[in-house]
Amino acid sequence: MRLRGMFFAILASSAFWSIPLMAQTAAIHSGVEQGHGFLVRHGATCYVVLPRHVAAGRRNVTVFSGAPVVHSSALIETPFWEGMDLAIGIVRGAVEQRCVRPLSDLDVSVQPESGAQVQLLRLRQSGEPERIDMLITDSQYLTLDADISDAKSELFKGTSGAFLFAGDTPLGMVIEAVSPTKGRFIRIEEIFQNVQRRVERRAGFASAEDPAEASPALNEEGLPFVFVSATLPPVDPDLSEANLAGAGSYVFTLTKPNRIAFKGVGTAALPVSRITVVSAIEDVAGLPKNITIEVSSSEDGLRTRPFASEEMAPDGVLDVKRSSTLARWVFVTVQSGWDGTNVGIESIKIR
Repeated sequence: MRLRGMFFAILASSAFWSIPLMAQTAAIHSGVEQGHGFLVRHGATCYVVLPRHVAAGRRNVTVFSGAPVVHSSALIETPFWEGMDLAIGIVRGAVEQRCVRPLSDLDVSVQPESGAQVQLLRLRQSGEPERIDMLITDSQYLTLDADISDAKSELFKGTSGAFLFAGDTPLGMVIEAVSPTKGRFIRIEEIFQNVQRRVERRAGFASAEDPAEASPALNEEGLPFVFVSATLPPVDPDLSEANLAGAGSYVFTLTKPNRIAFKGVGTAALPVSRITVVSAIEDVAGLPKNITIEVSSSEDGLRTRPFASEEMAPDGVLDVKRSSTLARWVFVTVQSGWDGTNVGIESIKIR
């Protein structure tokens, strides 16, 4: 059976690991499935390795880091043969900053055989990592099987994509639950060989752009600010915050204030005098209500000053004009919505 569906807390007294590998374990939401993935860097690009069935045929998925949790969009491809449950994606944004392990770390020459004691690493809903003791029971050419060592834990849904380790050495990625306590893993040699061939034969994925090289303008009349990050994840990867840099809408569940950050292109601060937030997608989500806008002229964006604190009109438009002020960063924070918890934004124009 596939390890699909919602994440569940693990009913085990498992210890946390503080080793660097944990920063590379990620949670994956495809809008259809939920699971795990593993972050690796090759050259200047961050990739996520995950099971094909967790991607669920979606072109975009949302990737969540371990605690403190941040999220990003990933562009997914499944270039491997049909029988291999493996996919790869390019990660951009906040999670990309957590991506520090080189792909070469998956090039493991020595593999433990049957009887070896190992650990499965996955994330709790809070983003905290947890370790589950397992025992390898069958080591085959392409896959290996491992059983949970204690009677308290199970391979709950949402575990697909979690990696198996012996100490700091990755051994494989779980793709299937043979039973509630036995997992089947793609061996790390197969993952490394296939992923390496893919990333070295092609510099980038179709339609993937480096944000630094993409057109920076949000619209024809706007200043050259590019989207950087948002606090809240989208309700679906196709409705992600990345749409604010182009066509499409960003829809999120307003569980807390959602701070959306934009950074000016280049080293000089830009003269900002008008910011327009548009939300005309009531068939998909509700309208924002209270919105605060801050700007910063510091390089790191930490020292902010207020630009506006206004209420969006019921027609879905907030158009704020002020005396021109120099800014390297613009932060638009949705504090509340008019009705419902799902809120949508079509565009944010900075002029």
